[in-house]
Amino acid sequence: MRAGWKAWVWPTMIFAALPAGLLVLMLLKPYLSDPTANAAPTPLDAAVHVNTRTWRSISQDPANHAAERLVLWGQVTEFDPATSTFHANVDAARHTPSNGVVNYPTAVIMHGDPYTLRNLARGYIFKAEATLDGAAPQGSTPAGTAPVPTLTVTQLTIIDKTVG
Repeated sequence: MRAGWKAWVWPTMIFAALPAGLLVLMLLKPYLSDPTANAAPTPLDAAVHVNTRTWRSISQDPANHAAERLVLWGQVTEFDPATSTFHANVDAARHTPSNGVVNYPTAVIMHGDPYTLRNLARGYIFKAEATLDGAAPQGSTPAGTAPVPTLTVTQLTIIDKTVG
C-alpha cells in the first residue's frame, strides 16, 4: 500500500500544490512590488496667462514663484541644441514686430525636452507654456543686476521665423 501512495505524491504536487502556490504569489504581488514603478506621470497644472505687470514682479523675484506655470511670448537670442537650453527675451503679452524688430523686455534662460525644441533657432518668435524653476545660479549674472529666471518649457509654438 505504501508504494501506491508514493506513486500519487508527484501528480498531487504538480496539479494541486503548485497552482495553489502560484495563486498565492499572484495575489501577493501587488503588495510586494514597488508602487511607484508603474505609476503614471502626474499631469501638469494648466499654464496661466498673467498680465505684464505680474510677469515683471515674478521675474524680479523668481525664487519665490518657483513651480508656477506660465504662458509667455518671446524671441530666442541664443540657442544651444546640444544642451537643449536657450536664452530668450520674453514677456507675458505678445508683441508685434515693428520694422523687423520685436522688443521683449525680460531676459530668461529656458530648457526643455530636445524633441520639443527641435525646430528652434536664433531669432524665432515663440509662445511657450513653461514652469518657473527659479533664478540662475549666482555668478552667472553680473553683480547688481536682477536675477535671471530659469524656466522649463513643456510646450512650444513657433509663431514667426522671419524676425531678427
